[in-house]
Amino acid sequence: MTNVLATAVIVTALLTAGYALVTTVRDRPMSVGHLVVLGVLEILLIAQAVVGFVKLGGGEGPDPATTFIGYLIGVVLIPAAGAGWGLLERTRWGPGVIVVAGLGVAVMVVRMNQLWSGTVV
Repeated sequence: MTNVLATAVIVTALLTAGYALVTTVRDRPMSVGHLVVLGVLEILLIAQAVVGFVKLGGGEGPDPATTFIGYLIGVVLIPAAGAGWGLLERTRWGPGVIVVAGLGVAVMVVRMNQLWSGTVV
C-alpha cells in the first residue's frame, strides 16, 4: 500500500459521503453527480487493489495476507453496490446509501493501512 494513494482514497470517500449527505438532507434523489464521484472513487480503489496485489506478489505486506486480501477485494465492491442500491431507491435515502458506502470505504482503507503496517488493534 502506498500512503499517497490510501490518503487519496480516504479523502475521496469522505468527500463522496459529504456530498451525498448534503443531498440527503436536502431531500433529493441520487443524481449523475453521485455516479461521477463514485466512479472516481472506484477508479482509485481499483488502482489501490492493483498496487496491493503487485506488492503482495513481491513479498511485501502483512504475513498472513488473507485478511488484507479480503479487505482489498471487498472494498472495491462497495461503491458499485452503493450506486446500484442508490439508483433503485428514488427517495432521499438513495444518497443516504452513498453516505454509508463512502464512510465504509474510508474505514476499510484505514484498517487496511493498519494491517499493512502491522498495527495490532
